[in-house]
Amino acid sequence: MDGILVVAKEPGYTSHDVVAVVRSLTGTRRVGHGGTLDPFASGVLPVFLGLATRFVEYHMGDPKSYRATVCFGARSDTDDRQGQLVDSGMPGPSRSDVETALEGFRGPVEQRPPAFSALKVGGRRAYDLARQGTPPELRPRSVTIHSLELVSWDDSDQKRPAAVLDVECGAGTYIRSLARDLGDRLGCGAYLGELARTASGPFRLAEAHSVGELRAAAERGASALSRLLLPVDAGLECMPAADLTEAEAVAASKGQQVKPEVRPRLEAGTRVRLREPGGRLLGIGTWQAGRLVPEKIIAEPGAASAGSSRAPGRTHVASSGERPLRVESAITRMAVVDGIAALPSEVGPLYVAVGVFDGLHRGHLYLIRELRRAARRVGARAAVITFDAHPEELIEGLAPPLLCDPDERLVRLAAAGVEVTVVQHFDHALRVTTYDRFVEMIRERVGLAGFVMTPDASFGYDHGGKPGGTPQTLAILGQRDGFGVTVVPSYLSNGEQVRSSEIRRRAAAGDLAGARSLLGRPLSVTGRISEPSGRRGARTVTFDLPVCLPPDGRYEVLVGPAWSLEGGHGPATVAAGVSVSPDAVTLESTAAPAGESVRVVFIGPGNGRAI
Repeated sequence: MDGILVVAKEPGYTSHDVVAVVRSLTGTRRVGHGGTLDPFASGVLPVFLGLATRFVEYHMGDPKSYRATVCFGARSDTDDRQGQLVDSGMPGPSRSDVETALEGFRGPVEQRPPAFSALKVGGRRAYDLARQGTPPELRPRSVTIHSLELVSWDDSDQKRPAAVLDVECGAGTYIRSLARDLGDRLGCGAYLGELARTASGPFRLAEAHSVGELRAAAERGASALSRLLLPVDAGLECMPAADLTEAEAVAASKGQQVKPEVRPRLEAGTRVRLREPGGRLLGIGTWQAGRLVPEKIIAEPGAASAGSSRAPGRTHVASSGERPLRVESAITRMAVVDGIAALPSEVGPLYVAVGVFDGLHRGHLYLIRELRRAARRVGARAAVITFDAHPEELIEGLAPPLLCDPDERLVRLAAAGVEVTVVQHFDHALRVTTYDRFVEMIRERVGLAGFVMTPDASFGYDHGGKPGGTPQTLAILGQRDGFGVTVVPSYLSNGEQVRSSEIRRRAAAGDLAGARSLLGRPLSVTGRISEPSGRRGARTVTFDLPVCLPPDGRYEVLVGPAWSLEGGHGPATVAAGVSVSPDAVTLESTAAPAGESVRVVFIGPGNGRAI
């Protein structure tokens, strides 16, 4: 089940409800959507399954088309019919009044989001604040309305006339705000009465399937349901393609930059679909300085994988145990701070590395070693700023499966010698924070000695093509504000940069040895034990967050207590078998009580025992 389902969402469903239904019907763990629709709205909701979830980000900026009913003569606190309506006391507009007013809303406009929206303010949803009687002041933002046409007019009730509008707009446009602002422009107030999304980028309502149609297909079997799927790269046909040779495909699949034999005529920075011989999609890359730079690889090259040392299905692990955690510094020394705003001035000065640090793989540990060295040179403390949610969850609508439980991440950061870890809340406000403002947020709280970065690292929002927080731009800022920037080479393993995305890909392909070589330890997950079920007392392990798992099958594992700063960090030692399936991870009977958090460490393929 890898592909895109174009769903015709019905009123009453949330976007999350639709994702949950698709996940249940398909038995696919990785499911995400391509743009939220309010519960009362209907229409096109692209849903991405399996490998297609890796392409969600390329659709988040897709333009949208809507058919909207705007009701005049009253205002709503939610800007739609579900809110508290208050009569404006003003006469309704005429059709010509509305047509004239529409001219001022075409093209680039400044738009204030609705108070009842999912945007976060100070770490809280705007709608939560509004429901408590303290609606936030949301800043206007620039959006683009490409087309805005009056389709029909109903003035049978002259005090409350209604207009049906067709709207084509850029991503991030709120139709509720458009209705509200149109009513304010006319002086009579207005709210959104009905809304249907007729298109989301290349996906049209005519090709969408209702939830009822999905259920009916699922009853006929998986093949009937899979026939409704579009290819994983559907809608990306406007992205140019690069046809690689077998050798180039193998190199690209390893994350290596490729200087192709057939040089494409493209501008620097252009995204490209990478195709292996035969036309099969290998992934997405960018054209930079005469080379194709892989961004996302979704497949092994078919013709070359037979000779590859990491072909799908390879699961041999050289060592069957989990080594004790190597502790570089006493764990109790590390201070954990809930956000930059909570940094006490006395912990500074800090030398900082910024990142998600999912997995604390070999590349991360190398960076932290360099961070400690840089901090020691200037008498500062080694500090990490990480996030309470993966940025891809906000940007793409779907968090990647975790390589490391959040509590275990703190343990491993402390063991690596980090002295201060800041867990920063990641929301829309932080996403659009510029690099210089992010630096200023730190300097307002504590002394800043510098940053450690790799050459390709960056942070901060990129406004209109202006460079973000790269090593170069930060060095310039540091010269002005008195902090340093230490640039260290990227960590390579067998000539390949170690990335969390590559570790996930290897694990998902069943290459536990390959994942282990980059992680520096066996793959592990943390979850909770359920009550025993079945004749053999098997127990299901459930997860509060998406976790990285190998393909369906049987594996030998070690089981131990979940890690935390307070509760210890010993290696898992209890040998067991585990069965991974689309909807469950099942352990053999274990002494761990139901509800207890456990670490499950994958040490090799199953030995054929019944589980």
